Amino acid sequence: MKAFLEWRDDWFLGIGRIDQQHLGLVDLVNRVATSLQDPRQPSANGSDSMDLMLKLQDQTRRHFRDEEAFMLEHDYPARVSHHREHALLQAELQALIREIEEGIRELDLETLKSLKHWLIDHVIDSDQAIARYVEQRYRTSPDALRF
Repeated sequence: MKAFLEWRDDWFLGIGRIDQQHLGLVDLVNRVATSLQDPRQPSANGSDSMDLMLKLQDQTRRHFRDEEAFMLEHDYPARVSHHREHALLQAELQALIREIEEGIRELDLETLKSLKHWLIDHVIDSDQAIARYVEQRYRTSPDALRF
């Protein structure tokens, strides 16, 4: 069965910890999708769809915090606007989860598609800009990319 969100190698930033976190977020989105496609089958660790959504929210928060620390450490000039984008994405995810919990919105594959798209858009646009900046800044010192 094809994954709901398939990672593409051209999404790698070349920043180890951030890339690993991105892969973890993709894995969580896929686990939510799998649990929605067959709710009778709990995920490998027994979590249901909503538990996985809450894990996704927590991992997203941690990832954004780490990414912002990385941007600060490397003096990324667009970090303020990138932080605003993170805040907006977190607020959207929080509102989505609240709507699901209150029964206003269904947690279904259509809802999950919106999460899939913001994650992809953020990684291939905003996060790639960080990678290009860091690569250009440290072109002569590849060790500087370790995080």
